[in-house]
Amino acid sequence: MIRYALRRLAQTLPLALFVCALVFSLIHLIPGDPVEIMLGDGARPAEVEALRRDLGLDRPLGVQFLDYFSGLLRLDLGTSLRFRQPVARLLWQHYPATLELAVASMAAALLIALPLGALAALHRDRALDHGSRVLALLGVSV
Repeated sequence: MIRYALRRLAQTLPLALFVCALVFSLIHLIPGDPVEIMLGDGARPAEVEALRRDLGLDRPLGVQFLDYFSGLLRLDLGTSLRFRQPVARLLWQHYPATLELAVASMAAALLIALPLGALAALHRDRALDHGSRVLALLGVSV
């Protein structure tokens, strides 16, 4: 069992590296320069260079990717360019509301799904059964 778990973990590492590289590449393919967007059109070249240096955007892409990936391994999600705060702090600020919504939606789903599933089992292969299956598929797809 442990050997199986280790093998599965070893298989996920290349996939995780690929996904990180894909996300990093897609972020860098977005048109526009984030520094110029942050500072606006009237920014002086010295300001642009200083912010580019502060954000590490003046370094080669390979170095930027290694910084990005090592940060992810340390659970350091970086700093929000918009709010200029650590991303982890921004996520934790909204965690209670997210948890509340998740618990409420799971409770609502259980209150609907359990009685409907019991009724569908009692009326197997009838309209209620087929309708509940369609509702379940719609619910899962959303």
